[in-house]
Amino acid sequence: MDVEKLINRAVVNTEPMFSAYLHSRGNAAGVPVSATFELTARCNFNCKMCYVHLQDSALCKSQEKSAQWWIDLGKKAIEQGVVFLLITGGEPLLREDFPEIYTELSKLGFIISINTNGYLITDKIVELFKKNPPTRLNISLYGASNKTYENVTGVPAFSRVVENVKNLKKMGIDIRFNGSFTSLNAEDSEAILNISRELNTHVKGTQYMFPQVLVGGKPGENPCRLSPEEAARKRVEWLKLIYTPEEFEKRLKAMVDGVDAFRLSCDEECGEGKVRCRAGKSSAWINYRGEMCFCGVAGHPFSIDEYGFDGAWKKVKEFSASIRTPAKCENCKYRNICCVCAAACYTETGNFSTVPEYVCRMTENIAQLMKNEVERLGIGNGN
Repeated sequence: MDVEKLINRAVVNTEPMFSAYLHSRGNAAGVPVSATFELTARCNFNCKMCYVHLQDSALCKSQEKSAQWWIDLGKKAIEQGVVFLLITGGEPLLREDFPEIYTELSKLGFIISINTNGYLITDKIVELFKKNPPTRLNISLYGASNKTYENVTGVPAFSRVVENVKNLKKMGIDIRFNGSFTSLNAEDSEAILNISRELNTHVKGTQYMFPQVLVGGKPGENPCRLSPEEAARKRVEWLKLIYTPEEFEKRLKAMVDGVDAFRLSCDEECGEGKVRCRAGKSSAWINYRGEMCFCGVAGHPFSIDEYGFDGAWKKVKEFSASIRTPAKCENCKYRNICCVCAAACYTETGNFSTVPEYVCRMTENIAQLMKNEVERLGIGNGN
């Protein structure tokens, strides 16, 4: 990958240049530059679209690895080249030993981000982060009111989460809101964006929800996700909201010229039919049972207790390299605006090589809506 492409990708994905560079080098060398530690699949929320949360909390807790296990794993990860560490769940703050795990992992020198729903930011956690702040907190914002929150998560938590965010912002902690838009909260998308602007936080909106195969669901099923047509409409509406009219038009012009101006994923250069993201090339996911996967959505785990970190990473790399995604996707004229990936193929169809029709329908509708915008603005006809 040349430097110009690397810079353009970093700008489009709002990713720091040094991160894009290190992952590019990691892909080439087969080094795990980033890792995700999924400390638990338990959660204090019960989001209907979640592909991680397990209902049997007691069973989940009994399978979780100890604090010392995760701390020892962190030491091995550093030795193998991991720089960026994402701590996630479930809800990682549910673990009573979270402060111990976080403190010891921080001492190792990782650049740490944390995924949380923001509800369990107690005084103890505030003091923990005040003493040793993470690089970023990614906080899921499920709506713009207590009512919407209760519809999505089962808990009327909006007011408490926003208050916690305000307290964290006062401490100077960088926060990004993650908005997962479903049939239960999609109408709150503009309000969520406005809240992020009022609080001066980053925000990432996602209109595509993966099927729930990791928690026993059938391929292609997620009970409250939008139809492909509605997801496409909400996607284009979101793009028009997050960009100024001038920037949106500029990106439309670039799209007409074949530039991936709206792509928000982390696609890398790869051979035809291979995994297009960093999964199993410079990124690994370790689940709460202590198994390394090439992707947190698609599973296919290898036990770290059995293989060790380096042995499991070797297995994950081999597995990722063996995956072949649909040839139709590689040659599709809509590839530059499509969110398809190996995980989407697998969770939608049950295997990696079958075209995910939901994603195709969503993308075709996005393309048509974008075409409508191009025609409305007169782009490409001399204006």
